[in-house]
Amino acid sequence: MKRLACAVLALAALSATATDRLHNIIDDTWANEQGYQLSGRLTEVHAAPSAASGVRSSLYRNTRLIFAGGEEGRVSVSLGPFQWHTRADAHGYWELQTNQPLNLTAGWHDFVGTPSASGPASLLVHDARNTLGLISDIDDTVLVSEVNDTTRLLRNSLTLPPETRRAVPGMAALYQAWAQKSANPAAMPVFYVSASPRQLSDGVRRFLLRNGFPRGVLLLKQVSRESTDPLLDQQAYKVQRISAILKAFPGVRFVLLGDDGERDPESYAQLQAQFPNQVAGVWIRRVHPNPKRARIAGQQDTADLLRSGPP
Repeated sequence: MKRLACAVLALAALSATATDRLHNIIDDTWANEQGYQLSGRLTEVHAAPSAASGVRSSLYRNTRLIFAGGEEGRVSVSLGPFQWHTRADAHGYWELQTNQPLNLTAGWHDFVGTPSASGPASLLVHDARNTLGLISDIDDTVLVSEVNDTTRLLRNSLTLPPETRRAVPGMAALYQAWAQKSANPAAMPVFYVSASPRQLSDGVRRFLLRNGFPRGVLLLKQVSRESTDPLLDQQAYKVQRISAILKAFPGVRFVLLGDDGERDPESYAQLQAQFPNQVAGVWIRRVHPNPKRARIAGQQDTADLLRSGPP
């Protein structure tokens, strides 16, 4: 996704003009006995590509989404009987964090926001009976993006509505089969971690839902002038994000799934070394154009997994 991040920033001149209408882009998150963290961004309202959008319409709408201006203002978020109030900063970002657990049943709980949420976002309350989880990359792991060809990457990422994007064959069924091994399959701790721009979260959720992937916490990258995420260092970004998940779920062993188009093998090897008791296995989809790209010991081929099914 380094190529996409660079291209996205290069398109800044196409940024949309301001509007008075606002919505709240709420991030997926989780809660456990250690507490929870809520976050999001207050931005101008711009329509996402619809399922029927053509190439030009999708490009225009996705570009406007990526460069929608953040707005300072009051934000309210509710979840069942709970409600929180805060203010977004000058760039539209807001965050709430506490070390107190939420008194909610295990499973998924949907947010309601004021201003209205840009799309569905949820909080996962961990079920302690579920001791196996999945952490998956998105681009070229479950979603065909062709990251090693910049032209195709931009075409796939910006000019196609989510409903027409191609899923990697067999991956949704594989993930669902893994989920069925859990004591509470609907609440299996599943995380989709990608360096795609965070502003495209709603579209990625639509893709995952349409193609039958298990419900999961979607974690994308903040690609903006105000970003605190490592912008071009994909390995540092992935390791940082996934380390936080592993620390938050010490009683869960995770399967890591990615591809060798960029730095997933190296990122996962670093995590295997740091969290040897929590990484249950690593599977890599082979997409790199160089057949001599180094393979890391202890990591397995996703093609074999698709043939045999989850262990």
